[in-house]
Amino acid sequence: MFALLDRWMERGAAAIALLGGLGLILAISVTCLSVVLKLVRRSLDAALGRYFETVPWGGIRPVLGEEELVSFAVGFALFAALPWVMLKRGHIRIDLLEPWFGGRLNRWLDLIGDLALTVIAYLIMTQQWYLIFKKARRSQDPLLDLIFAGDWATVLGRVRVRDESQILGLKLWPLHIVAEVCVILFFITAVYCCLRSARALLRPSAGGGNGTGTGEGGHA
Repeated sequence: MFALLDRWMERGAAAIALLGGLGLILAISVTCLSVVLKLVRRSLDAALGRYFETVPWGGIRPVLGEEELVSFAVGFALFAALPWVMLKRGHIRIDLLEPWFGGRLNRWLDLIGDLALTVIAYLIMTQQWYLIFKKARRSQDPLLDLIFAGDWATVLGRVRVRDESQILGLKLWPLHIVAEVCVILFFITAVYCCLRSARALLRPSAGGGNGTGTGEGGHA
């Protein structure tokens, strides 16, 4: 049962991470295109600009909003990678003293680290929530009560629809929703990793006898 769950968690995290890779591809493509357009424009200006009062290649310019597009794409890639990195213990960790610790102490440290990351994921998830929805006033019903009651019209009325990016004027609430979904998946993965570490702690033989194992997650 646990092996099946582990397989499905790995497949889901891998799929989300691959989608995040598309964000990196978009960021690289936009950056390269802007660089090429800048070089072409400068070359044409230097070689032929003196022959024209109004240059016919005036429309050749860097991609509008390049910085915003790249920041959004890279942000999506980072958020989408969180579940995979959590599942594979890919976060930065210091294991200098790990060989001197016993296997059981290492498994305790794995569990403590997973619990700490679960708390961090929860804090990010709750803070991201308020980037999407306006806080309820004293006279208003809490948002969760509205969701459970099925009052979707009021729920949608709480969305921060006016927030826009500075250059392109893109609505930010869809981006925040995508980020929130990724963080929710990160939180679910972190809870699963806590269960995995607790299981490894209860079954010492799963980590090996050399004191350097981390159960099923391995080391980064």
